[in-house]
Amino acid sequence: MRTIPYLTFLLLLTLIVFRGSSTGLLAQAPSYSVNVTRTFQTIENFGASDCWSARFLGLWPDEKRNDIADLLFSLETDAIGKPKGIGLSLWRFNIGAGSAEQGNDSRITDIYRRTECFLKADGGMDWSKQTGQRWFLQAAKKRGVKQFLAFSNSPPVHLTANHLATNIGRPRDGSMNLPETNYDAWAEFLSDTIAGLALRDGIYFNYLSPFNEPEWNWDGSSQEGTPAKVNEIANMARCLDKQLSIKGLSTRILLTESGDCHFLYQSNTHLSGRDNQIASLFDPESEYYIGNLEHVPKTIAGHGYWTTSPIENMQNTRKELRAALDKYSLNFWQSELCIMDNDSEIGGGGQKDLGMKTALYVARIIHNDLSLGNATAWHWWLAMTPYNYKDGLIYATPEKNRLDGTFTDSKLLWTFGNFSRFIRPGATRVEINPEADTNNPHGLMLSAYIDETRKTVSVVVINYSETEQPIILKTNGFQATAFTPFITSEDPKHNLFPLPKVSPGKTITIPARSVITFVSE
Repeated sequence: MRTIPYLTFLLLLTLIVFRGSSTGLLAQAPSYSVNVTRTFQTIENFGASDCWSARFLGLWPDEKRNDIADLLFSLETDAIGKPKGIGLSLWRFNIGAGSAEQGNDSRITDIYRRTECFLKADGGMDWSKQTGQRWFLQAAKKRGVKQFLAFSNSPPVHLTANHLATNIGRPRDGSMNLPETNYDAWAEFLSDTIAGLALRDGIYFNYLSPFNEPEWNWDGSSQEGTPAKVNEIANMARCLDKQLSIKGLSTRILLTESGDCHFLYQSNTHLSGRDNQIASLFDPESEYYIGNLEHVPKTIAGHGYWTTSPIENMQNTRKELRAALDKYSLNFWQSELCIMDNDSEIGGGGQKDLGMKTALYVARIIHNDLSLGNATAWHWWLAMTPYNYKDGLIYATPEKNRLDGTFTDSKLLWTFGNFSRFIRPGATRVEINPEADTNNPHGLMLSAYIDETRKTVSVVVINYSETEQPIILKTNGFQATAFTPFITSEDPKHNLFPLPKVSPGKTITIPARSVITFVSE
């Protein structure tokens, strides 16, 4: 088969993707003016978690695990300027509760969802644990990640009420699987883990998240987990704040990681005591107020599950959440998401999708979280998954011993990279003055960000439609000689693929079913 020279390929690509000489096309193209003089939220990070496969993939052969780490963390580019990875700026590390040591007695049936624990039965710490996960911590740091978050799904099994990392066999009243007499012990364990990994591994955790989706009962066999009522969350936060101060740690406590953002601001008669988390924890008049604690930032975290479809629900939920947050001047982190069965538009969560269907669906959620919810951080759930499910950025097929295997990337990985690779910590979302809608869930969605440190402006354009869309990008309040576009689309080559530069004020044609990030010079 005859091949064409690379420069010729780029020229053809320019004519196909960025044609704009037609007068008719120019007349139809709406303009979008990026106005850097009006700013919104400052972005803190984009991240993903090591649950649960890093326990094993971190022990894979060097070449393979380094290739995976490059895809997740690298900020390097290859010879043609294509990013080697998506440059995550935060890495989530799961502090295990000890179900792995219990084996089948843990009542957790899936070995991948059992985790090791540093805490021993005698109260000492075993620093040989979580080796694979700790390899990925080092790999992230080596590739420039500067923010780390440690999170816990359950207290250690040696401390829980039923001596399990799940709530099996306990009352379904929402109470935490931890005797009140062990609150201080759990807080001490978490702070010891933070201090110990800083000392031994040189990894300092900026954030500590002690709870995960505390509204749910967690009395099944799927994974580690404990419920918690708002009063228990507040009491535990106070204990943890005290322990972090004693050890001289500046780590901030991230709450509440609600499994459904409605619990952050709404009442729920069926789960009373686990709802209205924003007002309960951050209203100074509340008996559970923790907004004055040294280690608690003016931030609340929630997961986007059950809020992404239909589209009206997705958008209204984010507007309502933003109003509740603004009442107490809080930032919002969308700190976990994958596809669940309620997302009928893409066939639910079952069966992995390596293509653009899921990637575009998630890009639309990210856009709305940033543009309507003013999220300052956005995290995907599993960075690496062994499952046939829409839950991973990278899909691994382990061998029987789980210490080797194969892996593949996904279009979701690269589409996430259209945000994470170019919108770096400290960048600020800015206004776009449009001649057409910037938030059409079935068509074009645009958002823009200025990075004063790097002296760049990035514009993320999502074309959800089945047809190409012409646009004109204009600038207001800054000068740009050109934009470099990076495209992710169904084309196998288009994984943050760099396209020829385009000039402000010229017509650009956005291909159907694609995401392009335009980075200014």
